[in-house]
Amino acid sequence: MLGEIIAIGDEITSGRILDTNSQWLSLRLEDLGIRVLFHTVLGDELQAMVAVFRQAIERSDVVVTTGGLGPTADDLTREALANATGRQLVEYPEALEHIRQFFQSRQRPMPERNRVQAAFPAGSEMIHNPRGTAPGIFIAVPRDGRSPCYFFCLPGVPSEMREMWPQVEERLRRLGAGREYILHRDIKCFGAGESQVEAMLPDLIRRGRDPLVGINASQNTIILRISTRGANREECEAKVEPVVRTIYSILGDLVFGENEIELQDVVVGQLREKRLSLALIETTTAGLVSQWLKAAENKQSGTYRGALIVEDLATAERLLTGVGSRPISSDNGESESAPGGLPVSLARRLSQLFRADIGAVAGPLQFLNDEGTLVEFSLVFCQGERVLEKTIRFSSHPDFRQITVAKHILNTLRLWLKNGT
Repeated sequence: MLGEIIAIGDEITSGRILDTNSQWLSLRLEDLGIRVLFHTVLGDELQAMVAVFRQAIERSDVVVTTGGLGPTADDLTREALANATGRQLVEYPEALEHIRQFFQSRQRPMPERNRVQAAFPAGSEMIHNPRGTAPGIFIAVPRDGRSPCYFFCLPGVPSEMREMWPQVEERLRRLGAGREYILHRDIKCFGAGESQVEAMLPDLIRRGRDPLVGINASQNTIILRISTRGANREECEAKVEPVVRTIYSILGDLVFGENEIELQDVVVGQLREKRLSLALIETTTAGLVSQWLKAAENKQSGTYRGALIVEDLATAERLLTGVGSRPISSDNGESESAPGGLPVSLARRLSQLFRADIGAVAGPLQFLNDEGTLVEFSLVFCQGERVLEKTIRFSSHPDFRQITVAKHILNTLRLWLKNGT
């Protein structure tokens, strides 16, 4: 079965709100073995809706819409579906009774305008809405020479839509969905660009393969998505596993995790496994690394001890030493009087102050071109006498600069913990 999701509303097409329903529904449809090929966002305009509905019926086996089921003049989904399928709108008594009971339970009279929500295309079925006045609609639309298109209309309110979903899933399973399993497995990498990773895996990222391997970049993380389908999860896993082994073998330390795992999750896991704690100084990332690490701890204290978030290392030095000012001898903020340089000295002081096993210092950015796209920064990790000093240079759009620095900090720490202790 092929699926399509249509999100309806001027508030979406105008950009005033973000469509999260389509993402949520895609995951549920693919769990049932329905491959979603199309996402459409559609404004509140009747003729456009009719045209899109007709197109969806022709090209997709399962169509799910969200939005346009309210009582106001711009809620046109019912009328558009009736027009697209050549049916009359009919008032369903059970739907009208549901709407009346909804208002009665809240000790309010039902506005006459809400009566329109009890109108359905003739021959369709009502999907019960336990949380709102807008019932959903299900209709099987006949198609010449092939199976019907199964068309579902749900409210746009996410909480209502999600609570109604089990009724949709039950119908789809009765209609044959769920007999095929679709598996996606995401392999996440950091430290190389998208084209570089693709060049390292030339035959894997080819259309027409099974399993299919796709590649995309999200905030400088490279994601390899492996997709296949089979009778069950076990069959799919068996098909995917050789591809996963090949990717790990070729990419090595570029791979840091899978699926929902992020760099901060890996680092926190390593620290827990080694029974180590961490404190850091951030000068460029406005506390982003600290925020990620704290969230990754999942409320279990001890691994991440805290951070100083400052604009430069001289400020961090004053905070840690109590010295009002000290001579700074170079552009990167290193103090002449600090053995091993100011960053190393600060990392050691920081670990003492926070009683952490590891002190980390991320120095301020140095801009290497006029556009501000080529930058570098210094990074220091200290664990007792074990010290890593590294300068990281990268090219990035200014909009992604903070995120890129934060991920470089975490990725360097990941590799240091993996390979050195």
